[in-house]
Amino acid sequence: MSDAHFYGNSSATGGTPNMTRRRKIRKGTQSCWECKRRKIRCTFAAATDVICDGCKSRQTRCISQEFHDEVMLGKRVDRLSRMESLVEQLVKQNNAGVPVTLQRDEPHQNKTLQMVLPPSVAIGTPGPDIDSQPDNDLDRLSYELLAVWPSQHDLDLILSIPIGGSILLHGLICQPYSGLVSGQVTSPRLLLQPPSRRSHPVLIARKLLLLSSLLQGIPPCSIDQLVGLSSDYSVLMSRLFNIATKLVTSHDELISSVDGVECVMFESMYLNRAGNLRRAWLVNRRAMAMAQMLGLHVGNSSSDLFLEKETRDRINPHYMWFRLVVSDRYLSLMLGLPQGSLETSFPNLEAIDNCVPMERMERMEVVAAGLILQRNTAERTNFAATYRIDQILQEAAASMPPQWWLMASNIDAIDGNDTKAFKESIRLTNQFAHHHLLLQLHLPYMLLPSSTELSYDYSKMTAASASRTIVGQFVAFRASMLSIAYCRGIDFIAFIASVILCIAHIEARRQHETSTSKSGTTLQSLRHQRLSDRGLLERALELMETMARSNSDVVAQKISNILRPLLNIESNSFRGSSYHIYASSEGNNEDSQCLGDTKGAFHALRIQIPYFGTVHIEHHPALPNTAIPTQTPSEELHRNHQPVNNDWQAVPSCFDLEGSVEQSQSTNPILDTSEDQETYLLVPGLEADVDHWALQGVDTALFRNLTQGLTDSSYME
Repeated sequence: MSDAHFYGNSSATGGTPNMTRRRKIRKGTQSCWECKRRKIRCTFAAATDVICDGCKSRQTRCISQEFHDEVMLGKRVDRLSRMESLVEQLVKQNNAGVPVTLQRDEPHQNKTLQMVLPPSVAIGTPGPDIDSQPDNDLDRLSYELLAVWPSQHDLDLILSIPIGGSILLHGLICQPYSGLVSGQVTSPRLLLQPPSRRSHPVLIARKLLLLSSLLQGIPPCSIDQLVGLSSDYSVLMSRLFNIATKLVTSHDELISSVDGVECVMFESMYLNRAGNLRRAWLVNRRAMAMAQMLGLHVGNSSSDLFLEKETRDRINPHYMWFRLVVSDRYLSLMLGLPQGSLETSFPNLEAIDNCVPMERMERMEVVAAGLILQRNTAERTNFAATYRIDQILQEAAASMPPQWWLMASNIDAIDGNDTKAFKESIRLTNQFAHHHLLLQLHLPYMLLPSSTELSYDYSKMTAASASRTIVGQFVAFRASMLSIAYCRGIDFIAFIASVILCIAHIEARRQHETSTSKSGTTLQSLRHQRLSDRGLLERALELMETMARSNSDVVAQKISNILRPLLNIESNSFRGSSYHIYASSEGNNEDSQCLGDTKGAFHALRIQIPYFGTVHIEHHPALPNTAIPTQTPSEELHRNHQPVNNDWQAVPSCFDLEGSVEQSQSTNPILDTSEDQETYLLVPGLEADVDHWALQGVDTALFRNLTQGLTDSSYME
């Protein structure tokens, strides 16, 4: 510890402490006054540091106990003066025979009297320091939060961007749809009125999170309109989010209210939209835990749970709990993680009768999502359980009229109309969610042989159909300039659907070449849709590549690096090539390698996976009696421009620990697996954000679901 610490720090405190008055301290005492009051250890990052680590983080004055704490002395003198004044007032009033009353314009004296004087009026007992009281701590916290609120000029410039209020409301609809779809959506300007200086810190943090969400949702084409901001919009967005989460949502004592839980939900939504799914899952789980402590899961709606009346009008605690469960199950499915609640009471008859059709569908589908997660932890290929869940999803879909399921003919036409954009964002999100659930439900059957169970073809066709719909919706949505609520999860869902649609066509071709039946299998009917499906996949790839180039989008770049070689593999498979895929735990410092002639069929593709190992895709000789179909021009374009895939993060749930093709005992032409191999893998910590781990484990969950089906069914060709 630097000697300078014993003399305070004028740069941090704004003045120089009185160095003539020294106190006697015990030998070895090194703590400053602030650390002593907090009963924490006083540490220094370097021996030459003047200010301790704690005072740096708190931005407080760092004064050694060798000197008097003048701030505390001043506060004590001031407090004693106020106490003397109060005592004089009490004595005079008691002598006059009148009850004790306090002036309305002396709020600090009111608080002091309440805190210092017990009912027995023990006047001589000293009370706690006023500045240590919660109200004053909250005032100080509010001041720090307000300090990052943008100037009126910056706020006006941000609000001039044509972006709807659906960006702010989507995903946090904590009240019945019936009261929303019939009314007007509150404009961003009304939602983002500057907070009052007397507002509770949680309410100010909500405004900061709303504004950061608005900045996050600004379309790339509108960013140039923000050049007049006092700081870069992305810097402002991060500053607003970081201050709100650091000072408010990270502290359990501040979020122990419905308003606080809402702020944590905003934090999770922001992370989800940014693509940080693992952190979003963790933050949402914190919100669930706090909501359970408040009793929201059992219907508690006491007025004591709210900080202000406006929150009671905006949030129904039951719907808030429902939204938390929806988010948890969506993120758990995406990441292959366990769900936080096994509740299945959402579609009870009383609730269903009072719901509009869209709410009825949502309630049934959140139950289906929970059942899929339960099935995946037990036996993924339990077809009886799969069939029951499939029936729930069919019934849920029937809640909406047929034309509701169509894509809007002109999505851009509703831009600028907040109410229409809000309704459309809900519709599109629910459509994506429905088809994603169908895909997740039937995904484990994709690589299982139809010869084992004919019903597997039903699952394969359903997964392919759901994937086709998702990719089509993604292409239509991404190609538009619609400035409604957009979530990064849509890109991840489109990635999963694209991979499965490619695998479905590869599997259909394999069945065609290996089938001994002249009538063929159900999955082979996909051959008639191959060209249109291929066109969708190529268009989705183009959109991802455009996003990667124009926006420096890391996630889009990673997805592109997977889809392009996968499309080449599908093309080669259609022309008769056969592929063998397996994974090993061996790792090296080299980039992914594509061995063989890339202008023709692959010989071997080795993909180095961060944190895990290597995925090997090896080309086998063409199957006998295979005719080579004519290649389309677009396929030739994709084949000749095949890049080496540097970042394929497709991580199966089991590794070939020997790391060689010859030692693999499975002859499955699609994928090797083994029942006795470890299925739980080490993953990086939360510091691995989108820039370091773009797909956040979505690929891990995808391949685990694909490969675990083979293990569950004990199938080995």
